[in-house]
Amino acid sequence: MSGKYRNNFLKNVMARIDFNKNLYQISSDLPSSVKAKLKDQFPHVQRKSAIAEQVEVKCGEEPVRRHVKENHWFFQGKNGDRALCIAPSFMWLDFKKYTDYADLRETFLTLSDALFTAFPDVGDLGVNRFGLRFFNNIELTEPTLTDWTEYLNPDLISMFSMVDDKTAIARAFHNLELNYGDLKLTFLYGMYNFDYPEPIRQKSFTLDFDGYIARPQTREELGGSLDALHGKISGYFEKSITDKFRELMNR
Repeated sequence: MSGKYRNNFLKNVMARIDFNKNLYQISSDLPSSVKAKLKDQFPHVQRKSAIAEQVEVKCGEEPVRRHVKENHWFFQGKNGDRALCIAPSFMWLDFKKYTDYADLRETFLTLSDALFTAFPDVGDLGVNRFGLRFFNNIELTEPTLTDWTEYLNPDLISMFSMVDDKTAIARAFHNLELNYGDLKLTFLYGMYNFDYPEPIRQKSFTLDFDGYIARPQTREELGGSLDALHGKISGYFEKSITDKFRELMNR
């Protein structure tokens, strides 16, 4: 998870922040200082219209919902290996070929800091929610489709021992939700089988970690929040795999 593995079984990593203020100016155009930061890494840009829902809540009254038309900015990296979206209420960064946490951290914090710096007149600008997701899909070409004993923690694959005929398995997927106070983590794991409800025909195992911190955060706290999320996810990933799988990833 830190980038020490050469073989890329990590299919997708996404980091996202939701602002505590609506930066409506972004809908018209991005600040030139932000564009300058994006120019080298994200040369391809496209503006797309979107409908955002706003909810106004007043004490003793029913919530008022409004649908507002706005624009979101989508950027692609030079090789299509990463994508970025900046909107009036959020920003996300998607690494489609993740290899290095240091790269993810530097890129995300540099861009988020550029946004905060570009809006000095927006008082108390901060973040209400910080999310980080690591989606791993392990695909192997072996005839024993449900035998993962060499590669995964036995606690993750005990479900297969309950079945009398493993060729009949159409899906074996679990949901583990963890509450660490401000930090929440959902761990989805198993053989999802995209051919469902047909029986499993491909040896593919998912390790999907989706974490978030839902509390007010300042720009200075973002690095610590990202490290906390990555640390928790990385710990569970390492706990999920065996030394045999680590050798496979390092080939």
